Amino acid sequence: MRNTVNLLVVLSLTAAIGFGAAGGVAAQGSETVAIAQGADIETGDPHASFSIHTQNVLINLYDQLIARDASLRLKPGLALSWRIVDPTTWEFDLRRGVVFHNGEPFNAQAVKFSFERMLDPTARLRLAQFFKLVKGVTVVDDYRVRIHTERPWPMLAATVGRYGFIVPPRYVAQNGPQALVRQPVGTGPYRFVRWVKDSRVELEANNRYWGGAPSIKRVVVKIVASESSRLAELLSGSSHLINLIPPEVFGPISRSRNAKLAPADSASIFFVLLNLVNLPKERPLADRRVRQALNYAVDRDAMIKSIMHGIGDPVGTFCTAASVGCDASVTPFPHSPERARALLREAGYAGGFDMTVATPSGAYPGDRDLTLAVADQLNRVGVRAAVHVDDYAVNLRMVIEKKLPQEATFIRITDHVGYAAVIGFSGFHSTRGIVPLWVPGNREFERLLETAEETLDDARAKDLYRRAQLLFREEAPAIPLFTAPNVYGLHRDLEWTPRRDFLLTMFDATWKRR
Repeated sequence: MRNTVNLLVVLSLTAAIGFGAAGGVAAQGSETVAIAQGADIETGDPHASFSIHTQNVLINLYDQLIARDASLRLKPGLALSWRIVDPTTWEFDLRRGVVFHNGEPFNAQAVKFSFERMLDPTARLRLAQFFKLVKGVTVVDDYRVRIHTERPWPMLAATVGRYGFIVPPRYVAQNGPQALVRQPVGTGPYRFVRWVKDSRVELEANNRYWGGAPSIKRVVVKIVASESSRLAELLSGSSHLINLIPPEVFGPISRSRNAKLAPADSASIFFVLLNLVNLPKERPLADRRVRQALNYAVDRDAMIKSIMHGIGDPVGTFCTAASVGCDASVTPFPHSPERARALLREAGYAGGFDMTVATPSGAYPGDRDLTLAVADQLNRVGVRAAVHVDDYAVNLRMVIEKKLPQEATFIRITDHVGYAAVIGFSGFHSTRGIVPLWVPGNREFERLLETAEETLDDARAKDLYRRAQLLFREEAPAIPLFTAPNVYGLHRDLEWTPRRDFLLTMFDATWKRR
């Protein structure tokens, strides 16, 4: 049963009891923002997790050399400026007078330490995946560093601006490599207070922040797995911001006296990743015709209309129109059950086959409902698809470690950098991917991505990306569905600009005084 019933009950109960708890928060001069998100953080170490729920917290504790605004435009961060010295060398001039939360000074040595720590193969830190082209970091002087790459890499600045978190070398050296896991220390606008696992994370303003003290003095991130409970938190005033909200409550929130919607462009795609890891040749998904049949079986438009309430654009490849190099002419497979059945017959599966699709529940808007809809559509063409609902963290870990026992999984992959290559590499490159289930992959596809990634000629890079997208569509290692909604629910008096990359940065949030 869909969560809509529970959500409607919440709306009815909230209307009955009124909105007294929410109405006076800002008027009373509150300096606290309470956020309700669907899953806990994995760690306090910024290099150890790319989970959006983890990054939502850590983005407030740590800084990068390059910052980004809500539209992902680059701007100075811990580096005041940067330049390309030669095709494989970038130089960064660093900000002076910055200190970590423990009082340790920020300087060029901290930058060198942070990147070398991240890239240390023995550390097995997840964000290393994004910097595999970095060959090394050299210190020019106390406030200048150079990052050297294996080959030309136009995406370096944008990648540093998203994932290049700087950590304190002395603190880590004194307290051990796991020190940041439970006691994060950065240079960011907020300081860590406490983490009560599966309950909440508490932050306080860093009044020594180089960018000025935040207006919001205290941030509490609550872990509320249920969509209906998160909605109740917002409408009752117990929480002031909820993310990843399901489309069926857009209307009720917008009509509420005490809450409002805050939409943003989406850089994310909902996929059903097909598990091709170590796949025996006799398994159905090893046959490209079967994978194409699954794509023909799926009715993207119907899911957008019935489940996403009209929010989302069908996608036929691994990038969105907002990503540099993405070709909008590469369209999804049309919905054709007849063609799906024909391909299954051609592949020797006229009687269908059994498969299971895993999904988290409540981690993304509509995740469970969308997976059930996909399974239903596959069943209609003879594929006996069952759904396995799993904990978000468990599901993600199984995918990353290539131990997923199911034949497929529902997932959202986000282009946090703004390039077509990002999701291509993250999801589908056999050696450089973060969640690659297309293994051993397709070498021609990977070569096209790799060449485009280092090409400084925009026209040539665009052509390479287009060819990679066409090959991806032909090979069908996944079922790309549509862009994921990026809509937030806010307290009526909370002023905050939502970001294209989904991150919940609180530095620019303010309460509107009434």
